[in-house]
Amino acid sequence: MSDQRKRAKYIIDKTPEPFNHFRPADPKAAGGTNVLYINNELNGAVPNATYLEVALISKPLHPGAFQQHAHSVDEYIMFLGTNMDRPFDLDGVVEWWMEDEKYILTKSCAIFVPKGVYHYPFVFHEVNSPVFFIASAGATHYAEPRDPVDPAPEGYGVL
Repeated sequence: MSDQRKRAKYIIDKTPEPFNHFRPADPKAAGGTNVLYINNELNGAVPNATYLEVALISKPLHPGAFQQHAHSVDEYIMFLGTNMDRPFDLDGVVEWWMEDEKYILTKSCAIFVPKGVYHYPFVFHEVNSPVFFIASAGATHYAEPRDPVDPAPEGYGVL
């Protein structure tokens, strides 16, 4: 938001490209896009702004290699369905990993990830109506301190 008022910088409607470059030129064809990515205090533009990532997914997506990460702070991960006929359902199927445990998600949900717990990836197996992915943490910097697992654990990417 371009505005000279002293608090206008706190209304964030444009963010830099995320680290994963998930902001395609044609989001509809790609099956989704990162909408907002706030990290590193928006490169100093908003002091104390904590990590927030919002993506909108409209097609099945597979992130590729099985690569987990952990943080030095707690994190929330949310998957929210947008079908107003069934607002508590994800209206899709998402595979989610925490450490060596695989979860199949079919309901809108928030996942609390305690600091130090390795988590990720997720696979959008089925998307019948758009799904919001939201990640948030009470820290200003996001980090991924783990190498990809090769081979991936049994069951990764398979329902």
